[in-house]
Amino acid sequence: MAASWDLRQLECFLAVAEERHFRKAAERLHLSPASVSEAVAGLERRLGGRLFDRSTRRVRLTAHGERFLDDVREPYQRLRRAHEAARARSRDREGISIAYTPELGTLFLPALLAAAPRSVPSTALAWRPLLMHTAEQIREIDDGSVDVGLCWSAVVRRPLKATVLCEIPVVAILREDDPLAARAEIPLAQLRDRRVLVTPGYDDNPFLESRRRADFAQAGIATPNVDAVQRYDELAVHVASGERIGLHPATIAVTNSIPGIVFRPVVEPTWHETICVLTHSVSPHPDVDAVVTALTDAVEELRDSRLSSVATAGKVVQ
Repeated sequence: MAASWDLRQLECFLAVAEERHFRKAAERLHLSPASVSEAVAGLERRLGGRLFDRSTRRVRLTAHGERFLDDVREPYQRLRRAHEAARARSRDREGISIAYTPELGTLFLPALLAAAPRSVPSTALAWRPLLMHTAEQIREIDDGSVDVGLCWSAVVRRPLKATVLCEIPVVAILREDDPLAARAEIPLAQLRDRRVLVTPGYDDNPFLESRRRADFAQAGIATPNVDAVQRYDELAVHVASGERIGLHPATIAVTNSIPGIVFRPVVEPTWHETICVLTHSVSPHPDVDAVVTALTDAVEELRDSRLSSVATAGKVVQ
């Protein structure tokens, strides 16, 4: 029989119980406050009663919550210790672990494989690719489960480190017969009366989500006019099949195979996302620096050659 709750809900509950504050719990877990609140609410529905009293300035456990905390705290700690022990036993055998978001993995892992013989010592060629969105990467690197993360713009606190590899301009993705396609650049405010498509990765990255919401509000783009698709590579398909406009970093122009699609830089504000490597500053894997170097080389190659050739072909107007 399946459990009626998941570990993420339990972890959110324990963080709020210890911090007595939803925002501080969210910062500790590298999640948005809304995600933590939703997880706790889901657990409360499953358990049939409120776990926290939110009617005061400071969050307090209810009697129901106090009893549940007493019941789960030690079993949860035992589970964490078992996880850490298993991870320690397998670490040397499996080599360095590299987490990546879907698009960046598609773009850069092949280059990392090609670069490995000259960038990574021959004794450390074994590495594990792990598909993870940004918030999960931060959590896993923070607790030592993952050695390196590759993601879009991220803000982390010590002992984690986010190394910016490069900036990529955000572009509007349009059908070539769209009236806005005649422009060399598209002010964000020009999209206020259009249906806008984005990828769901923003929902898993509180930093990107808050910045995007601020830019949309400044441009007068209403949240109900913004839809999320499941994957970055679906954006061009949805744009080609309707009257909507996509927004995404210009890397999408490199992988796009849908005909009749053009890409135009977004301005006012000029919008960039950064490609970051996430690492832990305490006791890192000995080959982390070599992997970061290989990823840096791969990103530079993409930016200097493949993105430049896309711009020259007229798909992205610089």
